[in-house]
Amino acid sequence: MTNRPNKRRTRALRIHAEQALFGEVRGGHGLREASGPRRLAAELAPQLDLPDTAPPGVEWSPFLSGFPHHDHYVLARTFLDAQATRAGMVLSHALIVPLNDLISASDLRPLLARLMAQPHAPLTIAPLEVELGNDFPPAVADLPAAAAALAQRSAGPAVRLGHQGFDDLVLSLWARLWPAMRRNFAFRLSFGPTDIVETPPPALVCTPHALVARWRGHQRLDTVSPVPGSLAAAALTGHEQGALLRAFADEIGAEATAFGELPLLERAYRLTTDAPDTIDNTITAVRLVQRLSPEPTRGTSGKAKLLQRLLHQLETATTGDVLTLRNLEMQGFEHAQAVWTQLETWTGNNTFPPAQDASFTAMIQDATHTSKSTRQWREAVLGGLRKAAHTPGPAFAHAVWRWIAADPELSRPLWKASEPDTALEGRLVETAPRTLPLSAAQHMIDIAREEQLFQLHGAAVSTAFPPCEAARLQLAAEPHPIADGLELSLRNATPEQAVRCSIDIGDPRMIDLAGNYAARTPILLLDLDFSTQAAQALWTASLKCNLNAWQGPANPQAAFHAALTDFIDGRPVCDGLISGLSHTPLADLSTFSRRSELWAKLSGPDLDALTRATVEGWLEKSSMGLPPFHLEPHLQTAVLRSPELDGQLGLMNAGAVVGIVTALPAFDEDRFRRWLRAAASPGQRIPPAAWEAIGRLALDRHWRYTVSELTSMLRHGRNDVRPALRACLPMIGLLDRWRHGLSAISPAERWKALEDLAAELYPAGPDDRELWERAGGRSADLDQTGSGRTRWHQALQRIEHGSVKPPLQQLLDEMRNDYPANQLLTFFANNQKFTTER
Repeated sequence: MTNRPNKRRTRALRIHAEQALFGEVRGGHGLREASGPRRLAAELAPQLDLPDTAPPGVEWSPFLSGFPHHDHYVLARTFLDAQATRAGMVLSHALIVPLNDLISASDLRPLLARLMAQPHAPLTIAPLEVELGNDFPPAVADLPAAAAALAQRSAGPAVRLGHQGFDDLVLSLWARLWPAMRRNFAFRLSFGPTDIVETPPPALVCTPHALVARWRGHQRLDTVSPVPGSLAAAALTGHEQGALLRAFADEIGAEATAFGELPLLERAYRLTTDAPDTIDNTITAVRLVQRLSPEPTRGTSGKAKLLQRLLHQLETATTGDVLTLRNLEMQGFEHAQAVWTQLETWTGNNTFPPAQDASFTAMIQDATHTSKSTRQWREAVLGGLRKAAHTPGPAFAHAVWRWIAADPELSRPLWKASEPDTALEGRLVETAPRTLPLSAAQHMIDIAREEQLFQLHGAAVSTAFPPCEAARLQLAAEPHPIADGLELSLRNATPEQAVRCSIDIGDPRMIDLAGNYAARTPILLLDLDFSTQAAQALWTASLKCNLNAWQGPANPQAAFHAALTDFIDGRPVCDGLISGLSHTPLADLSTFSRRSELWAKLSGPDLDALTRATVEGWLEKSSMGLPPFHLEPHLQTAVLRSPELDGQLGLMNAGAVVGIVTALPAFDEDRFRRWLRAAASPGQRIPPAAWEAIGRLALDRHWRYTVSELTSMLRHGRNDVRPALRACLPMIGLLDRWRHGLSAISPAERWKALEDLAAELYPAGPDDRELWERAGGRSADLDQTGSGRTRWHQALQRIEHGSVKPPLQQLLDEMRNDYPANQLLTFFANNQKFTTER
């Protein structure tokens, strides 16, 4: 298509034309003669009759008509046939030419010259070869008015009053029409709007002046300004302003085929040149260009510029702008895919501001329903949503929750479009609102359950249900032993509510979760009834996380002792409770009345831990005074085997140690002596009462070596040991008692002590090694019968009574000569009171 038809061509156009004559045939209107196929000509008969009965007195003959018929174009002149047998009959002469040839011709005057000029049939009806000139017929006075009327795209034809000069208007208009528009151009006489029933309808009609009233509301040429008011009208008149529109049409590859397209073409031109550079205007222009130029290979340069403009505007488009694209067809644009790619990018990079939620929900609705948008738009939007769904950051996830709150029915289409993965689930969980309408939450709950996305399920149920009910729903959805979403289902619960729910529900997974809360805040266990399995299980779970949770119950010790009583009596006790508490201060069973029954019921680590704690508790209390309770055999053995016992004894005061050892009948004497030596080491002070307790212990246990140890201490200068020795006096020899002044000694006891020492040193008797004679005595004075001890007893009695010599002092001195290192002999020899005593 050219910008403006050339007024002259280098070659004339030869056209083959068939003729046909129509008129009265057997009392009616029909085909009388035809030079070409009669069947084709016969089809034209109805259109070459009067359109309706002519009103009486109305002048209308002759009139020119033209219209396309299949691949031919028909030009005809019709006259009133005064020779007909009845009134109102017409005579029509038609030329039938190939449509494709005729639309290339600008000047129809040679053809119209071949039509009959009077109501007389041509002499011959034969094919014609007509050479059409290329000159433009002159523009008639009413051409601008006709162009303006035709360019307004109003319903019905443009109406010219009067048939005189109608031929010139048609010739003038035809010459200036675009070839494609000529293809459908039809014109004729009309008596009123009611006779226009054919397809295509005539675009231009002439009507008798007398019938002007019938055309009220229609585009009459006499009411239209003769000056072109639009570029479309200017293009029809050949005005120079029309060249802009023609150039634009060439640029976009548009080929107007009907007058109604001219306003569309002008609007598209205005939108791309004069109108504000907005995306709305650009989208409207794209729609118009698509309609005007549907062939993608035509107008590629103009279309490319328009697309580039749209792509640029899409970068800053709003959701409302994008919605206007949803039914945009762009098959006429060779590179339309760039728009859909840009739309996908726009959607994928969107931050989904809350202010645009209404538009986004509408966009998603349209994108997920095939009847509401084009395939390309849907694919671009859904592709962008998938990209956004898999983009890090919370924007899309936040938007999803808002969208389904606004329209719950979007949940499944949106889920399907997003193609969610684990990362998106995580973002949805993180951004889940605290509350949602049940209708909205239920959709997400159902999806999460079906997809086995348990964390999302937990977050979703928390938005619409009270904590306990949300937890029940979560536990019902998750298979045992999984509970990934349970904590999320309780995210709106207080710790107190979570603990209470765990008791009410009793599910182990719920117990474990509430145990975490109780571990952090043990006071949550304060008012629970620990005679129930659920409460015991909760306490057990909290202990696994934090052993300090033992303090949670109002009376922890009573609760534990009650559980131990149940255990002893064979009633159920939560598995792990005893184990957990065996590592807390409650493990000291010092005050548990049925402790001795428990040991036989326990085994393994629990037995060891409770035993160790009770032993430690007993030792700790014992270190501060008397042992607090009697140790049963199991505990006695445990105390004695305690690897820390000796170390602890070394840190205690002596009185406490004696109390501990007293409570342990099996405590070994050697072990006690080791402690005693350490406790009595230089610089260590033991109070008299403690020494006395040590002596009583040695006496009670008949610890002979301990007594000897004590006696040795005294001999080596430890005078503070005397209370111990006095306490175990029955186990101390008379000589030691006398020598160390531990108790009063009678004369008989003193002589008895000397007798014992003499018999030990000289077992054969007083004359052993001639001792008696060396001391100044006479052997004849000694008894010669009996044992050495007996003879010593008799000899010393005589010395005591002064009946024999030697004197006692001389005897002791001689004995010292034999045993100079013997301290007892020295003691006796130096004790003048004894040696002089008689």
